[in-house]
Amino acid sequence: MKRRTLLCAGAALLAGWPLMPALAHTPYRQWDIFRRRYLQVLTSHSDLAGDAFGDDWVTQLREKLPLSRAMVSRARDIARVASLLKTDQARLAVLSHDDARLLAGGLSPFEDFAPMPLQVLLGNATHVLAARDNLPLHHAYAITSALLDSGGTQGLMAPLDGLNGMSLHPGARAAALGEAIAPPVAASP
Repeated sequence: MKRRTLLCAGAALLAGWPLMPALAHTPYRQWDIFRRRYLQVLTSHSDLAGDAFGDDWVTQLREKLPLSRAMVSRARDIARVASLLKTDQARLAVLSHDDARLLAGGLSPFEDFAPMPLQVLLGNATHVLAARDNLPLHHAYAITSALLDSGGTQGLMAPLDGLNGMSLHPGARAAALGEAIAPPVAASP
C-alpha cells in the first residue's frame, strides 16, 4: 500500500499536481497591523533634504509622543510616495513644496494619482508634512502640537492659510491656534 501511495505521489509531482491544497499566505493583514501600531512618516530617497527633515521630525515625535512609535519609512522615489498615499497605505509624508503642489493638483508627473486629497500639518521654508484628508482630527492635533512644542524645530510653522492650494488640516489649525479639541470617544464593545 505504501508503495502505491509513493508511486501515485511521484506521478502527481511529475504531472505538476499538488498533493495537498495550496495554502495561500499573504502578509497584508500583518502590514495593516504594523501600520496601525506605528506612526509612519514617508520620505523619499530621491529627496535628501526632505529625508533629513523627516528624521528630525520623527525624533521630536518620539520624544513628545512615545506611544506613537513614530518612524520614518523611506520610499525609493516620489512616485512611490504618491502611490502609497493614494492607496491609503500611508497617511503622512514629507514633501517639498513643489512636489506637494503637483501631487495635490494632479499635475504632471502625478496625473495618475489625481485627485489626491492632501492637507498640510506643518511646514518650513522648503518642505511640508502633508497628510491624507482622512487623518483623524485628534491625530493631527497631537502631531502638530508635539512638533510645534519641540525645541529643535526652528522654522517649523503651521501655515494658517494652507499652502499651494492645499488646505490646513483642521486638527493642525486647532493646535497652531492653541485651541482645545474634544478627545475621541471610545467605542463601546
